[in-house]
Amino acid sequence: MTDLALSASTNAILAVFIAFLAGLSFRSNQDRTSAAGLFAIYLLLGALANLLGTVHHGFIEGTGHVADVPLRSATRVVVALGVFSFLMSTARQFMSTLGLWISLGIGLAGLAFTIWMVATADNFLVLVAANAAVMLLTLALHLWGLRQGTGSWMMCVGIVLAIAASLLIPFDSQGIAGLGLYGTFHVALIPAVLFQYLGGRVLKRRDAELKPI
Repeated sequence: MTDLALSASTNAILAVFIAFLAGLSFRSNQDRTSAAGLFAIYLLLGALANLLGTVHHGFIEGTGHVADVPLRSATRVVVALGVFSFLMSTARQFMSTLGLWISLGIGLAGLAFTIWMVATADNFLVLVAANAAVMLLTLALHLWGLRQGTGSWMMCVGIVLAIAASLLIPFDSQGIAGLGLYGTFHVALIPAVLFQYLGGRVLKRRDAELKPI
């Protein structure tokens, strides 16, 4: 199989896996804009991004098709929306009302910049950087929250695994023999997302649990 075929195949497997976890994360006893609700949306967007990536890598990329660039950009916009959802989930879990509004402002500005970058240039690293920044913030807050009862060590493990997988791209790794760079990246994300999902099970489910200013 070619690298593109391997990337598409592993993308499809990852998409189905994340979609399954997203389905488990949408529960009737949680508010949609709570930390747990926003995390479920994050997983759903992750599944959608990988599904779009499957179509792009498997059928369009490298063919010169007119939909090549638009579909690639759409995939990356969905990734950016997922990163934003993860940021707001973290803000809901740990921050006061003021902190939530500050996070919203910064998150929207970062989302607009990221979308502009992926729409005007073939720049995947800006997504990696944005995702890493949110992941590191979330990791730090969950580590801090372990003593407060609001953090999750499983979320910490999932974030560390996701960051390690993401580092394959800027370091131009060749990946595992037989899988290639992006095939390895997708496979490495499976345990990372699983641990993140398990960590998401303990996130706050009600907006009323938000701290006052």
